[in-house]
Amino acid sequence: MIQISFLTLNADDAVELAAVLNKRRLLLFDTLEDHVDLLWDGEAPTRRSLTHLTGMTKALLYSTVERTAYELLGDRLVRMWAQPVTSLDPASTRQLMDWTAKV
Repeated sequence: MIQISFLTLNADDAVELAAVLNKRRLLLFDTLEDHVDLLWDGEAPTRRSLTHLTGMTKALLYSTVERTAYELLGDRLVRMWAQPVTSLDPASTRQLMDWTAKV
């Protein structure tokens, strides 16, 4: 299992991506958070507001999720990364494994 994070330029993009991933059964337990990037130009930072979408999926689905995200959002997808989930409660693990797409 992995937790995938996406940074988008606005909440509408994140919700659009979450809807597509949900419809294809590629992402579960989605959450949205406001996020602020610091962009450095010399000595002074500039703040850029972004939306952080996270969710969980099977590790074997990562390349499908990545391809779907870039095809849908293109350059509106600022950044994407994944982290392994090493522990998750049994009920959530079962739900994730039963609900997400079969590989």
